[in-house]
Amino acid sequence: MSLPRLFKPFQQIHGSFVHQLLNKWFKSELGKEILQQEKALLERLLPSMFGYNLVQTGFGEPHWLAESSTIHNKIYLCEQPQYSGYYRCVCSHLDELALATESVDVAILHHSLDFASAPHRVLREMSRVVIPGGKIVIVGFNPWSLWGVFRFVQMHSIRMPWSGNFISAYRLSDWLKLLDFHVEGYESTAYGLPTANDRTRKLFNWISYLGQRVWRQRGGVYVLVATKQVSTLTPIKPRFSSVTDSLVHIPIAGIAKPSIRNHWNKTNKRET
Repeated sequence: MSLPRLFKPFQQIHGSFVHQLLNKWFKSELGKEILQQEKALLERLLPSMFGYNLVQTGFGEPHWLAESSTIHNKIYLCEQPQYSGYYRCVCSHLDELALATESVDVAILHHSLDFASAPHRVLREMSRVVIPGGKIVIVGFNPWSLWGVFRFVQMHSIRMPWSGNFISAYRLSDWLKLLDFHVEGYESTAYGLPTANDRTRKLFNWISYLGQRVWRQRGGVYVLVATKQVSTLTPIKPRFSSVTDSLVHIPIAGIAKPSIRNHWNKTNKRET
């Protein structure tokens, strides 16, 4: 049995610094490109999801990923106060959501598990607020990709997004099965090198071309969709037959007369 290590192999940052560093990275050229690719995937998925309430979680400034959704009531959950004219922003801890149980139809976790100190607790809390039959859409960084290779090279770096958790979709599927979720599907994007340098991209453009055709699930960013299963228990009323139905109906012509043997026994008793 292996004991936990005191020095983690990857330098992970949690807390208030995540919001500042992640905001800065998403404003970079590479971060903006990743947001556009994530929106392109969600624009193909969200119109087929229906309901009354949609919740999106994330870190830092809100990034509106559910504009293509037909759900009217949209809420953005974050740990720091935010303002938006498109969403209703609610300030709440992701591992202790300020939402009622089974009140959300669609939940979008935008890199929330990548930078949470306890991602399994965040996922368990999100499963509490999703209704049976509701959807969870998880957007995360893929460790089994070129982005995962770059993260391994920069394991001691505190730069974004390499300091994230990078939870694989296979591990997430195991967590979701324990929470009674059924994984509907998985798509990925960002097959090229994680760089914004035009010269490097032109030189290694063939990697992105090859990844889109050969390694379709090995992109740097993935989107996983899972549905909360519904327990179908149909109560069955037991059928009890009445007592009268089990008896044999015997017609009675009159009062039965005593037999000769009984009459002889009674006369002998009186004589004695």
